[in-house]
Amino acid sequence: MEQGTKLHTKGRFNIGRNAEVDGNLFKFRGEGGRVGVVRIVEPLTPMLNYFEYEIVCKGSKCAIGVGVGDLSYPLERMPGWNRNGIGYHADDGRLFHENGYGKGFGPTCTEGDRMGCGVDYNADVGDGYVDVFFTKNGKRVGDSMRMKRPVYGLYPLIGLHSQNEVVRYLGHWQKNPDSLLEPMVQDHSPSSTWLRSNGVKFVDDGCTIEYTGDGLSNQDVGIAQANFRIDKQNHYFEMDVLSSGKKGWLALGLAIPTYPLHRHPGWNKGSIGYHADNGHMYKERGHGEPFGPTCTDGDTMGCGVIFSNSDSDDVYPDRPLSPDSDSDIEDPDMVRLDQAYDDMLDYNSDEEDYCSDDDEFLFGGHGRIPAIRGRANLLAQAKSVNESKLKGTKCTVYFTKNGEVIGETDFYLPPEGLYPVVAMMTPGEKVKVNLKPITG
Repeated sequence: MEQGTKLHTKGRFNIGRNAEVDGNLFKFRGEGGRVGVVRIVEPLTPMLNYFEYEIVCKGSKCAIGVGVGDLSYPLERMPGWNRNGIGYHADDGRLFHENGYGKGFGPTCTEGDRMGCGVDYNADVGDGYVDVFFTKNGKRVGDSMRMKRPVYGLYPLIGLHSQNEVVRYLGHWQKNPDSLLEPMVQDHSPSSTWLRSNGVKFVDDGCTIEYTGDGLSNQDVGIAQANFRIDKQNHYFEMDVLSSGKKGWLALGLAIPTYPLHRHPGWNKGSIGYHADNGHMYKERGHGEPFGPTCTDGDTMGCGVIFSNSDSDDVYPDRPLSPDSDSDIEDPDMVRLDQAYDDMLDYNSDEEDYCSDDDEFLFGGHGRIPAIRGRANLLAQAKSVNESKLKGTKCTVYFTKNGEVIGETDFYLPPEGLYPVVAMMTPGEKVKVNLKPITG
């Protein structure tokens, strides 16, 4: 069986209270009559527009559904029962589109069958709309259904509705609904270059990108994220502004692989960006700072990373995400931290060797107070070291205009890495991206 791209996000699922996730297995855990829904945290995109799952155990009724819904779709309602949702159900083969009644649509499904759902972003069905299609065992079921495309996109939904139901998530693909049985050729697909995208289309060689969103608000960002992590070998990329469009709200930068697909680089945590319209740099917040010149048609914007000197080739070492992070490895800095803290607690004014009127003992070069002060400094240093580890490895991010560096800033590399992103937000904007102008 052809394997899809497993979305690699840790905690990539939103899970309803009547469902549970065990790796790529989704299970029903509620009582009879209740619904458990699992929603994948990233919307379908033109690069990965289709997903599938396999029915491992049909349970008591095989009341299982596959579909898509908006970001706020309730996790206690089967796909398609509610507004901004659509779903194909295994037990009766019916299609549900924003209502709880449904209509005859396709064959039923049972254990061993694969059910799939995809979004056709190329269908000519009107601005702001897309076609949604469904499959059974890789073959088209019924006709595509026209559906309004929400601002934040359409998210994969898997619904479970009876005891002991289990399904296995098989992955995402880029699929044309008219040629579902043809395998995707990675070497000739933009998906070999781009990891994720939303609100844009790829033309020519896949590195020229046009904005396709509505441009009605600052939530209507079109974005594309490259399919490689910035490292010492691939540390710089550029974007040629072919057309600044209506307002020139273009940007490039770096972001974690789970960055929201409706936000400009730099607006949210885990990202940094340089914006063409105002020359501001945005670093993990929605308020930018004056940084460099503005950019328009004919300009080339660039972004690169200078890594700190290290004896190790691993610039993304595994680091704890929180002080409570589970680890079997004893961190020597944390051992020093704990020892310093224990030593601080050992100090007690009731001890026999404490003498309140012995200034030499208290404040002299070999007394308890200097020792405790030293331990306090050790504690502060150890805390500083650990806080730095929690943030990640420090690096320098710099930006260029037409080949000249315009500025730089410190940034911390998160454990999941940083990936190149380009973004736009108003009609007519078009760029060409060169992801590897220099390497090594």
